[in-house]
Amino acid sequence: MKWPWQTQPKGQLVEVMETKGNVEQFMLSLMQYATNVSGISVTPDNCEQSPTMKAIVTAVTRRFAITPVHVYKTSVSNGRSSKEIQLSHPVERLLRYPNEVQSPAEYWSDASSSFLRMGNYYAYKGQGVTGPIRLLDPMVGSQVSVKQDLDTRAIVYNYNSKDYPKSKIHHVRGPARNYYKGDSTVEDNALAIGLEIAAEKFGAAFFGNGAMPSILFKVMDGFKGFKTELEEKQFLADWKAAVGGNKQWSAAMLPKGIDASPVQIENDKAQFIETRKLIRTVIAGAFGVPPHLVGDLERGTFNNVEQQDQDFTINVVLPIMRMFESAMERDLLTQADRNSGIVIRFNVDAVQRGDFKTRQEGNALRRQWGVISANEWRENDGLNPISDEDGGDDYIRPLNFGESGDEPVNSPTGHTPPGNSPADNTDPEDATP
Repeated sequence: MKWPWQTQPKGQLVEVMETKGNVEQFMLSLMQYATNVSGISVTPDNCEQSPTMKAIVTAVTRRFAITPVHVYKTSVSNGRSSKEIQLSHPVERLLRYPNEVQSPAEYWSDASSSFLRMGNYYAYKGQGVTGPIRLLDPMVGSQVSVKQDLDTRAIVYNYNSKDYPKSKIHHVRGPARNYYKGDSTVEDNALAIGLEIAAEKFGAAFFGNGAMPSILFKVMDGFKGFKTELEEKQFLADWKAAVGGNKQWSAAMLPKGIDASPVQIENDKAQFIETRKLIRTVIAGAFGVPPHLVGDLERGTFNNVEQQDQDFTINVVLPIMRMFESAMERDLLTQADRNSGIVIRFNVDAVQRGDFKTRQEGNALRRQWGVISANEWRENDGLNPISDEDGGDDYIRPLNFGESGDEPVNSPTGHTPPGNSPADNTDPEDATP
């Protein structure tokens, strides 16, 4: 491929500009081929060539894929708030079946991947002239341009050379320097990502050659030289075929007058391993991802890895989920829904669990102090509820506990619990003989 400023056939540059429609689109196409100082072109579309980026995207998208999301109706009673799932709400059905191509797990994996790499996620809202939104059709983020009218402040989306008003697009974005299109963390850290990809390619080329160093051929006295350039190229190709790859230990004969000496660049002197470790940490830090999720377990222990996993949910996954929630409430709900207390929430607690023993000990403690009922406990563990006759919705509390100021309550046997009778509170020295 030739760059537009290089020699091209007559009319080719004009044709490209006419195809793109305007200078802005033309320059955008040039940027997609730009390379940074590492010699690697890094874009949100190819950034997963970086092992660290692949690990980050995998960690976030898998968390999204298994996290349930529901439409709730919130209400306040006696000063306390509560929420209830609205299974019959149109948006609840939409989130269960976003479109005919993607399952919910696939939809959320793709949506979170696009957001993570590009800083934005776009979907076309399919609906009739009236009625609810019936589908969310994902749009390729790299093909979407967002513009704002300076006079009306209206946002317009251009996709495949067609303009769409904001009312037709579901747009989730991260922090934006221009306040309407999210900034891509990948583009902001392209140098670090490009350096890791370059190091990956260097390692693949080095070990693909059997860890053999480059060879420098020296012409000595008595060498008659190659008759043609083609003959010289054939000699180099024959040498590579004879000792390259998995034939590095094969013997080879050199023509008279040619000497071969290795050109070695030792990995320890090039700081190859240290560079890989440093760049991995830098990229993970740019996304706020803990080191163990990108394969860095040098300082990892069982305890701190579990804590880091919780930090990952709180500091990385949860903020992204909140951005999706707020965008869905803005783009998918009606004003009447929002006024009536309808909200959309990811249920992070459903997947953020400890081991079985720790979880059951926590549930037992909450059950003992009357925080949850038996059916709520069973629901947390994915079990079916039991009937009211069996006490499924009953709350319990210790008999020796009551509200402050209340008279002590007798036990079921008709006797006052120990410690609550006046005799139990009388000092033996003050007792009447």
